[in-house]
Amino acid sequence: MLGRVWRLLIGPVLSTRRVRHERLPVLLALPVFASDALSSSAYATEEMMLVLWSAGEEALRLAFPISLAVVALLFIVVFSYRQTVYAYPQGGGAFIVSRENLGEFWGVLAASALLVGYVLTVAVSIAAGVNAIISAFPALLPYRVALCVLFITLMTLINLRGVRESGLVFAPPTYGFVLTFAILILVGLARGFAGDIEPAPYPPYGEGAQALSLLVILTAFARGCSALTGVEAISDGVAAFKSPESRNAALTLLLMALILAGLVLGITYTASYFHVLPVKNEQGEIVETLTSRLARTVLAGTPFEWFYYLVQVATTLILILAANTAYMDFPRLSSVLANARFAPRQLANLGDRLVFNNGIILLGLLSALLIIYFRGDTHSLIPLYAVGVFIGFTLSQAGMARRFARLKPPHWRVGMLISGFGAFTTGVVFMTQLVANFRYGAWITLLSIGVLMFMLFKVHEHYMTLKEQLKPRPAEPRPMRHKVVVLTPGVHQGVLKALDYARTLVHPDEIVALHINVDPRPPAVYRRVLKRTKDEETELRLVTPAAEKMQREWQTFVPDIPLKIIDSEHRSLVEPIEDYIDELIEQEQLDQVTVIIPEFYPRKWWHHLLHNQSAWILRLALMKKPKVVVATVRYFLER
Repeated sequence: MLGRVWRLLIGPVLSTRRVRHERLPVLLALPVFASDALSSSAYATEEMMLVLWSAGEEALRLAFPISLAVVALLFIVVFSYRQTVYAYPQGGGAFIVSRENLGEFWGVLAASALLVGYVLTVAVSIAAGVNAIISAFPALLPYRVALCVLFITLMTLINLRGVRESGLVFAPPTYGFVLTFAILILVGLARGFAGDIEPAPYPPYGEGAQALSLLVILTAFARGCSALTGVEAISDGVAAFKSPESRNAALTLLLMALILAGLVLGITYTASYFHVLPVKNEQGEIVETLTSRLARTVLAGTPFEWFYYLVQVATTLILILAANTAYMDFPRLSSVLANARFAPRQLANLGDRLVFNNGIILLGLLSALLIIYFRGDTHSLIPLYAVGVFIGFTLSQAGMARRFARLKPPHWRVGMLISGFGAFTTGVVFMTQLVANFRYGAWITLLSIGVLMFMLFKVHEHYMTLKEQLKPRPAEPRPMRHKVVVLTPGVHQGVLKALDYARTLVHPDEIVALHINVDPRPPAVYRRVLKRTKDEETELRLVTPAAEKMQREWQTFVPDIPLKIIDSEHRSLVEPIEDYIDELIEQEQLDQVTVIIPEFYPRKWWHHLLHNQSAWILRLALMKKPKVVVATVRYFLER
């Protein structure tokens, strides 16, 4: 039943041969990989102006010049990454570039920074999208966290369905957002230059106002640089593009930069021209975003006020779907790390729909936890956001500069200069981010990156140790001393089938049927009997009537295999079995014991709930023993 529900949600299984047909052309790749970067224009200007607002109207005049600096940095990064996609058509991004050219430590640092950044991308994008909904419908504010988690779940399911389907889903909202805001900016500029709208004075900031200083300007620039988050996504996912992969990826990078630059500059200039700022409530929470306020201002008094709701719908959709960039690249980068033995191997498994299911689900869970912890507050999440991204930028471009110097391809000096200048610039911005946002939460990002690096190196250490220990060594073949123990809860069809299987492994003389008597009745009902051993010695035992009955049935159905009955003093199954196996291995100097667990398997799922599930408890307990092999023989019930 669960399998049918899963198949209904994510669709039928795709053949591995179709993986090339799931590649994306430029027009579909742009919304899939660039939606994060494009959507950041909806909150980057807001975050920048919130910082400047705290220093008064004089500081707000710097909004547009600072946005010009952000756009200049954007093109520096994009031109550097265009070189990366040509040099590394297999993808992998900052991890591959840094590891290959700077060393293993720097590669793992870049990967850790990007993975943390992708989790924050989902959290920030979803939270900002929900804030856009709340701006239009303030009554939804108490349900902000629940809405965020709901949209994360939806995005996870969409991405589990596959690459091409997610591209088709995300293309209309992405292009719709670009078109909607282009119209809004042009209408705003036209009305402003025509004198239709008189700019209102800036409202006072309230508590926490400060003087304009270099730190305020740097903080505003650092917050505005959140517009660059997601730029690296294309270099991580070059392999997802249609052939020629590198050329299509480079073209997508350039298109993304041009569109993003136009949106950032247009929104910042229009908002500054009309003195538009976000709206806060008495508790200091933002109840209306800057873009919502801008749309209301530009469209006020026109026959097209309904266009405001179209703007909010487009903003909400692009912000929520922007999380798709992280859903594309987090699983891909995780799979690259897994193949390099820095992450669990399960993250490299390609799922039914030719996507990395485990990475997608892990990203959804981590981002949902982050949303819950920060209660969906975008303003609290932004300071954590760009720090990790700029670590990746810096290391990737430094790695490319080192590669040009090492390989010396044609025009290598120009390439090294571009990448080196990009690394220097983004390194300076990273330090700016760290200083400006450290007390606002950037330290959390640094700590998370450090913890993740430690975990990745420990995973790598385990896999390397495992590889060394499993390395084949020449040795003379020798016979293995081996016995089979069949756990016997009773005499029934499941046990008889398990015994038949045991007979195929060894001679019946090497098989022991083990029954653990957990009869809870008091010893008063026991009676003393004599039992004769193989050595003709007489011993006294306490045997219950149930055990006697089982012995008689055993002799009738299985006369060729001895039955060993052990009384469990504390009614436990696991401890007596473990003790018996340890004693058997020690006494007979065995190399291996195969323990066969009979298990009957009901046809209906709810029938499983009616049984005590002792089989899997025994499996978990016995699998940790070094000389024990555990096998389960299932008997399928007819109804």
